[in-house]
Amino acid sequence: MPDAPQDGEIDRLVIQQSDPRRAVTIGGIDTCLRGFFDYAPEGVQLGMVGVHEAGSPDQPLGVWQRLRRGDRDIWFLPVARIDTSRPKGFLPYSLRLVAGLLRYRRSIPKPKAVQAHRVDTGMFTRVLFRGPLVYCIHTQERGLLGPTSDSYWRFTGSLHERLDRMIARLAERVIVFNPAYAEKVRQWNPRTVSAPTWFDPAITQPVTRPANPHAVVWVGRLEVPKDPALAVRAFVHLAQERPDEPWTLEVIGSGTLRPALEEQIAALPKEVADRIALRGRLGPADVAEARSRSGVFLMTSHAGYEGFPRVLVEAMATGLPAVVTEGADTGGLVTEGVSGFVRGRDAAALADAIRATRGLDRTDVTAAVADLSAPRVVRDVFFRGLTPAASS
Repeated sequence: MPDAPQDGEIDRLVIQQSDPRRAVTIGGIDTCLRGFFDYAPEGVQLGMVGVHEAGSPDQPLGVWQRLRRGDRDIWFLPVARIDTSRPKGFLPYSLRLVAGLLRYRRSIPKPKAVQAHRVDTGMFTRVLFRGPLVYCIHTQERGLLGPTSDSYWRFTGSLHERLDRMIARLAERVIVFNPAYAEKVRQWNPRTVSAPTWFDPAITQPVTRPANPHAVVWVGRLEVPKDPALAVRAFVHLAQERPDEPWTLEVIGSGTLRPALEEQIAALPKEVADRIALRGRLGPADVAEARSRSGVFLMTSHAGYEGFPRVLVEAMATGLPAVVTEGADTGGLVTEGVSGFVRGRDAAALADAIRATRGLDRTDVTAAVADLSAPRVVRDVFFRGLTPAASS
């Protein structure tokens, strides 16, 4: 068996600042790629040029390896090193990936098609690989440019949109994880697909009777666009107004706002602070376990940021009624008073909505996302019409 792939061997080569050996991310592109690799059609050879993330088994850069994913092998080539536990610094991770891509370009054989999930990597991917490009867009229109964004693109004016449009026009297929933005992108390229995200049925199962119906769970990156501090403020209202009810809050995720959250919680009355747990970064199975024993899912993202929020799909697939802020549920999954509630950014109103979920039927919640199972969505969105295996 060769120790590196050959020209034409890889059907789809993904270029992304991710490490597929790490399975401890929440939502976002990394989780999307996990489903992509696990549920691609049989007979499709996949590969990835990515990064070596701190905590993974050490491996020299620029050396191919085979990774086992379920019943298939995928090729993986790390070309840069990153440590997500530390501040990003001046050079974004995506540009470190691009630098590594240029450095090890001669080690990368010609694939049948390439796939990019960011505008910067999409641009360089299109320049370096002249084959068909599958371009994925994960944010809303101008979602990276607003005041609550943590992306460096917010400092570049209209450059991001201009590059988005250019790359989309050159792509064989554009996959947009936001229904509204997909309509605009379709004007640039008629081969645009509006895609939902999905839940993984291997780890996400419906639960009709949670272990703790008063348990509120929040899942996401501890960063400004997700606004975890609002989740804490909403819970404070809930706990103080109904001290006789055993409400708890579990915050799952890591990020630069953790110290600020710790200070926020430490300043609370002890009887409230003791009911809040910052769990940190968990693997997919542990996140699924936390959802399965909880009673309510809380999502506090700022409007304009989310593409099609996976954490919401996964929570609802478990049967968790959802309380979400306006603009966070971009897929329109939450039906008011049936599968959850949509509220503004007022903490007291969010607290009232959390209490109101106690009267909702969890089977109505799971029904709202029943069609968003990974085996079906991944095949339809990423492969149908592009490979013989996918269209058979």
